Amino acid sequence: MRAKERRPSLAEVAGAAGVSISTVSKVVNGAPDVAADTRVRVESVLRDKQYLSPKQRARSDVATVVVVLASSSMSSPLTVELLRGTMRAAHEADLELVLLDLPDGTPAVRWLERTKRNGPTAVIAVKSRLSAEERGILAKNGVPLVEVDTYQLPASDSYSVGATNFAGGMAATQYLLELGHTRIGFLGGDAVTQASLGRKHGHLAALASAGIPAGTDLVEEGEFTYESGLHAAQELLGRPDRVTAIFAASDAQAAGVLEAARLAGLSVPQDLSVIGFDDQLVARMTAPQLTTIRQPSEAMGAYAVEVAHKLLLGGSPAAFHTDLATELVTRGSTAPPASLETSA
Repeated sequence: MRAKERRPSLAEVAGAAGVSISTVSKVVNGAPDVAADTRVRVESVLRDKQYLSPKQRARSDVATVVVVLASSSMSSPLTVELLRGTMRAAHEADLELVLLDLPDGTPAVRWLERTKRNGPTAVIAVKSRLSAEERGILAKNGVPLVEVDTYQLPASDSYSVGATNFAGGMAATQYLLELGHTRIGFLGGDAVTQASLGRKHGHLAALASAGIPAGTDLVEEGEFTYESGLHAAQELLGRPDRVTAIFAASDAQAAGVLEAARLAGLSVPQDLSVIGFDDQLVARMTAPQLTTIRQPSEAMGAYAVEVAHKLLLGGSPAAFHTDLATELVTRGSTAPPASLETSA
């Protein structure tokens, strides 16, 4: 007759997890007053030591990563690339991936209350606007949170993944300066987002390092859309002492700049150089193709899954916030100013 398997004691689990017996007891009984990272670590040890019953283990073998999207981001090519990265990484890690589309402005509290499942669960929030209450629910339920491309500055003790927006903005403007442009316009996206702010300040830093004053008449704030780029560029191109180059905070805006130039009878890049940001599909569909700053969107999605998976396993990622490097991609929409080419 087969001997009955001995279930490990709470003391054994506590020793392996590096916590007290009372903490293990709280986790087993679902008490809320346990830190999220501690709960994840204890639950991992409980599963490894097969503390749960066979029925419970059958329901908890597969870890789940839930990707939360705001509806406004669903039509963005950036979101598609991010999702491609999350799907690839989840498949390679043998994780179950669930997508949740939340209408803009809809509280996520009701859904977040359901994140305490039998199996381990983590949340990846894209362009997150989660409230303090919603974050508190995740922490209470022991659900790790990883944010991608955050709207606001991430908390110092929360996990997030972004891109080097400041460095990318600086590289874009430095490239235009190297071509000989000195009167450079900037089109910002949503002014409250970290992405737009970083790209704008990178642009201003490049001008400052070159000793060129940043005129307020050369900056237009808007949104990361084609229509916003079109209208803002028309404003810039209609002013005296016209700009010879425009740096747009997204490829969609840069495509709008190309149309504004066409309507104004200007040739790109002979009369106006244009540079975007993201290197989305639109950058290769315009005529001329866009010089742009490549954002590692797919890699950002994959890295977010890696961080979430490590947290689910009770590990500690190398850093709370990680920015992946951007890269300048030169194409046909940029050239030296016509005055320099004429004098050459």
